[in-house]
Amino acid sequence: MSRRTLLLPLLLAACFEEVWKEGSDKFPDTDSGGASGTSTTTLVPGGDASSGTQTVTSEPPTTLGTAEPSSTTTGALENEPPQIISLQLEPASLDQAGDAEVLAVVSSDVVKLRLEVDDEQVWTGKPAEFAWTFTATSKAASQGKHSFVLYAEDDEGLSAMKSTTLWVMLPETGAEKCEFEEPSHDGWLTATAYGADALIVAGTLVTSQLEATLWRLDPESCAPQAGFPRQISQWTALVEDWEPSQAVGVAIDDAGRTALAANIGDGLDRRPYVAVFAPDGELLGEHLGKEVGDTYSGITAVPDGFFVVGDTRVSTNPLRYDGLIEGFDAAGSKIWHDTIAAPLPGDDWNDQFNVFDEHPRAVVWSDDLDALIVVGERAVLEDKDPRQRAFSIQYTLKDGLVEAWTSSGLDAPQDGLVAVTVCGDEWVAGGWIQEDQNPRSPAARWLGPTGNGGAKRRLDPLKGATFHGLACDRENKFTTAASTGVNASVLGFRSSDDPFLFKQDFGQAALTAADCDSRGFCAVAGARGARAWVRVHHP
Repeated sequence: MSRRTLLLPLLLAACFEEVWKEGSDKFPDTDSGGASGTSTTTLVPGGDASSGTQTVTSEPPTTLGTAEPSSTTTGALENEPPQIISLQLEPASLDQAGDAEVLAVVSSDVVKLRLEVDDEQVWTGKPAEFAWTFTATSKAASQGKHSFVLYAEDDEGLSAMKSTTLWVMLPETGAEKCEFEEPSHDGWLTATAYGADALIVAGTLVTSQLEATLWRLDPESCAPQAGFPRQISQWTALVEDWEPSQAVGVAIDDAGRTALAANIGDGLDRRPYVAVFAPDGELLGEHLGKEVGDTYSGITAVPDGFFVVGDTRVSTNPLRYDGLIEGFDAAGSKIWHDTIAAPLPGDDWNDQFNVFDEHPRAVVWSDDLDALIVVGERAVLEDKDPRQRAFSIQYTLKDGLVEAWTSSGLDAPQDGLVAVTVCGDEWVAGGWIQEDQNPRSPAARWLGPTGNGGAKRRLDPLKGATFHGLACDRENKFTTAASTGVNASVLGFRSSDDPFLFKQDFGQAALTAADCDSRGFCAVAGARGARAWVRVHHP
């Protein structure tokens, strides 16, 4: 209690001189010097580093911040209000997407806190439970000045408040954050995936022959981490030094294990390969397929393992393929296999002589469906004419193939899908359409719960391009890697009919993969000129 607060009731009952003398004896003016006291700052009981508050306990007399001195007399007429010693944000400002944690120090008599951000209550509860983080997701969503007001209340209903400000100044959506170009050898990238502490990319380097290669890049600077890149010859016991190899996919599971899919050999004599690495980079296991002519094209993580898709050769002359799907445990041992071949559910024709090919191109696991979603391209018979068509199928780990959909040619006589991603509660695939002899143009399809991709789609008039890579950020914005074979573009959009959020074009480049991290930064990977190349942009 301040000296001024106590004097008010006494002035009503006695003359000024007597009251002043009595008040001065009881509450000496510590502002004049000679005051003594101790103050200790401790974490709230039960709190830890995750809690955003501290309490201050003190022995009288004590001075907290700029507050007036407390009474040295026990049995005061009324208690002082609680105190918010400090309120701050860590960091104090944001210049890229990320989090700012609210930190507070309050007096030990506080029993309730309430936090308002931009005049909206976002948290209330006990001090020991206080934890709140502001998340900046993009310039459009988060730019500007944000006000934070913290209210504290004690058990007698007295209260205090303190405010602070956070400035958020983010780059434009699609602006470059960093990029990496492999300097040592020619090569290209075919896959990318964000881990907890690294951006993992996979591809091929041209050394004495083609070598499947892994990179771990710093997610902030795109610089390679120590010990990378690593080529297959540095870890394998199954692949001979003289055998060429090319990486086609990479996936990271919830435990931080990384799985690489590759093809060993060249031409028609290739075999599929999988390697699984621990979070520290140790090789956990590898598998080299025995069937010459089988190849992989995509990989995804599932609970306790990984699944790959690709092709299996069923005839050499003429050359014919069916689809291939295989499962591996977390140590890289193959535990499951199936062939994807016509007739699929929904087909009104059969392929008795196996003359129509199926080519699965990409696979992703859906927690909501508890199923694998596979997309690709297949040959179909329509009005006695063969057509190339997009398809999707679903596999569950218990029942195998449960759903299938094949394009009916609604948008063009021929189409295909080569990429797929999960975005919130949606499943979206990227690919192409083609009108007769005209060049291809890119397409994105939203797949229904049964895999139907005909109801909602996005068609963009980008001559000769295909959406090879597709990823979704935390705002459910899409990043796609589009390529013509000569030039490449990085594109952003929200839905099927909105304009591009950004469009960055690159000459003499090819982009084949995309992925986004938990903050919303997205990477696209491929090649620029003759070198493996990664570009990361702001959300």
